[in-house]
Amino acid sequence: MINEEWLENLFSEGSLGHVNRQEKPSISLEEGFEQLETIVKALEQKDLPLEKALDYFKVGVTLVQHCSAVLNQAEKQMQVLLEAPDGQLQFNPISFEVKG
Repeated sequence: MINEEWLENLFSEGSLGHVNRQEKPSISLEEGFEQLETIVKALEQKDLPLEKALDYFKVGVTLVQHCSAVLNQAEKQMQVLLEAPDGQLQFNPISFEVKG
């Protein structure tokens, strides 16, 4: 079932719906996926007004961008995991600034 309360609060002050495109959502990857799933279910509703559908879509795009950036960051960190000459795995911590 769609989380109606979350959808109603989607555009309230301080929610993800008010995230400026320049800002990064401060949610985990898992929370982003859950919210995307909720948005998709809402968009599948036949009686959803066009204006609300467009608003949900905009938030969905922001969530997709955020989740993609988190996954890209994780991939970069995984690439730092190198095999040492002795065959042992070693982790070299590195910091990447995510842009976009």
